[in-house]
Amino acid sequence: MTDLWKERLRRHQLDQFKYLRLIFNDNFVLAFIVLIGALGFWYSNFLDTINQVNIFGKPIVIILYWLIAQSGSVATLLEEPDSTFLLVKEKDFYDYFKAAKNYSSMLPIVTIALVGFLMSPFAFKAAGLSVLSIVILTLGVIVYKFTMINFEVFGIYGKDSFKGMSAKNWLNLLLLALLIVSTYLSSFVLVIVAVILLGVVISKSQAICESGQLQWQSAIAKENQRMFRIKRFYNLFTDVPGVNSKIRRRKWLDFLFKGIKQEQGNTYLYLFARGFVRNNEYIGLFFRLTVIQAIMLCLIDNFYISLIVEMLFIYLVGFQLKPYFKETMQNLMQRIYPVKQADKIKDFTKLSTFVLFVQWLISAFAILYKFSFSMNSLIIIAAGLAVLVFVGYFYIPRQLKKII
Repeated sequence: MTDLWKERLRRHQLDQFKYLRLIFNDNFVLAFIVLIGALGFWYSNFLDTINQVNIFGKPIVIILYWLIAQSGSVATLLEEPDSTFLLVKEKDFYDYFKAAKNYSSMLPIVTIALVGFLMSPFAFKAAGLSVLSIVILTLGVIVYKFTMINFEVFGIYGKDSFKGMSAKNWLNLLLLALLIVSTYLSSFVLVIVAVILLGVVISKSQAICESGQLQWQSAIAKENQRMFRIKRFYNLFTDVPGVNSKIRRRKWLDFLFKGIKQEQGNTYLYLFARGFVRNNEYIGLFFRLTVIQAIMLCLIDNFYISLIVEMLFIYLVGFQLKPYFKETMQNLMQRIYPVKQADKIKDFTKLSTFVLFVQWLISAFAILYKFSFSMNSLIIIAAGLAVLVFVGYFYIPRQLKKII
């Protein structure tokens, strides 16, 4: 069974690396570096404003630790045919799930440790926690996460409920109580309880995994859902087979189409506009990036970083609209429309320019809120408008011609 896990893990990693190479291109890396730098600069300035212990400091630390403990789940890599072809081997899955637990623990551990490290200045200044307490709390959450992952494996065997409530809910409630006690009284409480729980769970793991009561359908369904969430994220950047965006009517946005005349010349403009509004993936991407941009511009008071954020996010939204055009062009039914290729590009350019204009308008309000009506705000707004014109009228049309 260990060899089976190694083979599936190898195929899984090769599949992930294929998409990660496409995601972490030059544009994404540049945007990520700028975003991290902007957030770091804001965080540094925010810490400078904290001069004494705050009453909300410890509750915020508790909430952040609790939320980060929810990250990550067991990657079983189970497949549909397993319930038939591996049924006779279900009592031998202990080593398989042991390897799965070890692999699945890596990312949550790194995430918890990183969040604990980044949160330590805030916890020290606003919550009044010592460096030792922060380290012990972080270590306790890591050990507790091991316990949560083990209980996820128990759930594969139907052993994840107690008195009508799932083990996950019990563990989350217990974690919240332990974090409150550890933060306000002694940080060692969490790590001691977590170690005891982990010891008890590990001692029972083999007996449960060898009980031969593996819930195949439920386990395979959970793994499929986990992989779908990952692929849906990849699909924001590149085409992923088997991942289709959900379509919603959104009747409340019908007023946006009143300005589009019902005539042949606007066939594709209407098609693109309707598709953009109804497609969860693209309208969701637009809203997320626009909201993040507006929040950052409201928080950052440095002229140069705000300038970079304004220009970069407008470019990113324009860049992410290209796959929508390609996706529409791949639909064979749209080719029956008697519309020239040049008109398709022109109509999509109108849509993308309008979308970027809405984003620019929202960001302009955020800039005026932070910098008021000043020379700095006018320069940032003008720079954003320049990027909008470049992306909408030069960059996107050239890219669409290559796609066609």
